[in-house]
Amino acid sequence: MPDDDAPLDPFDEREVYDILGSSDAFGMSASEEESDAGSGERVHALVAQGRFADAHRVVSDAFVERNGSAGYLLRAWVLTQERRPVAAREAVDWALAHAGPGEAADVFVLAGVVLLSLDEAHAALTVALRASGADPDGWEPSVLLSDVYRRLGRQPDAVAAARRAVAAAPHEAEAQVALARSLSSGRGLTGRIPRRHRAEHAAVVRRALELGADPAQLTAPRGGMVIGGIGLALFWATQLYRIETGGTWQLIAGGAVIAVTLVIIALVARAGTRRSGVTLRARLRGIRATTRTEMAGDTWLWRISAVHVSASLPLPVLLTTGLVADRGWHGQHWPLWAASLATLTGLGAVLLLVAAVPWWYGGALARRIVQYGGLFRLHLCAAAALSGGTLALATRGDATRGQWAALAVAHLAWTVGGWAAALVLGGRLQAQRRRDLAQLA
Repeated sequence: MPDDDAPLDPFDEREVYDILGSSDAFGMSASEEESDAGSGERVHALVAQGRFADAHRVVSDAFVERNGSAGYLLRAWVLTQERRPVAAREAVDWALAHAGPGEAADVFVLAGVVLLSLDEAHAALTVALRASGADPDGWEPSVLLSDVYRRLGRQPDAVAAARRAVAAAPHEAEAQVALARSLSSGRGLTGRIPRRHRAEHAAVVRRALELGADPAQLTAPRGGMVIGGIGLALFWATQLYRIETGGTWQLIAGGAVIAVTLVIIALVARAGTRRSGVTLRARLRGIRATTRTEMAGDTWLWRISAVHVSASLPLPVLLTTGLVADRGWHGQHWPLWAASLATLTGLGAVLLLVAAVPWWYGGALARRIVQYGGLFRLHLCAAAALSGGTLALATRGDATRGQWAALAVAHLAWTVGGWAAALVLGGRLQAQRRRDLAQLA
């Protein structure tokens, strides 16, 4: 099963042969079995020639009815190559709906491969977990899990899954390739693999080449989302600097640029919804369900999430009442109505974050996140105190520059200190989790 973003075709004919090759599994007659046994090869050849209509005639309704989940997945692959993602996703859903409790792991592996090719990584994760449950000792489900985790940016999980695949099948080139790619995905912005992984990566690459792996597959492509996210953050930081240091027109211009980028992001998300046929709400529900399922079985994940959620609370306050305090420090006092509006906006954003925690994580996990180390409650108290202090100074109308300066510095110190503490604590939790994953692998 080649990787989802490899230059090769992500469809593995051998798995289809294994699934379609058993007449007992689907109650086929001998003639039907003989006809279906080479269907994967025929369809692969037809698709390679661009003869999609002929491929669909092979994967007919009768063929799908005889072969159940495997037939639907072969049809889904044809639709994927035909650039018909909506119909392909529907075929995958039909395949999973037909998959019984005793379904072979190969079916779920194939479904995961197709979902990855449709850029549905979270849906592929759910299927990959089902594949692992159907065949806990199999190396192919572990390779799929590694590919999915790497696509989601969860490098420690990708490495752990690939190591399990290598341990189960040390002579399989695909398992070695998966480990090499997962190790290479952890390289930093300079392109260097972390020191702790360099020796292992070099050994795995040598072993993969000995087993006949394609050298082009051994390095995972750099994630464009991470680089794009950094670029967007820097762009918005520039606009916020313009708002914070400039006059009224600079404030309006910077705010307009941020608003336009939000509109562009919304339009891109809407276009993706039309292209994939999966609405944003349905996608979020699927991601939320997978998140809750994983956190229920991994205590490190919810602790890391508690740190991240707590660290997000200072930002809306800094961008609202923090801006009011900084302007007052520089002698540019906001009128009471504007300061009140900024305070309500900041506190409203904090309350939305608070309400989002149980909605996203569920009641039980939300209580753990809120109670973990008192971080959440500490940040809530700081948000209320700084917002209230800003409104109080604005109401007085005669606050000195020194008082505004102290309040502005308090906003900044709270934000920077909270982020630094989250970075240190989150790093420790990630390191402990990596050690646990290494021991399990």
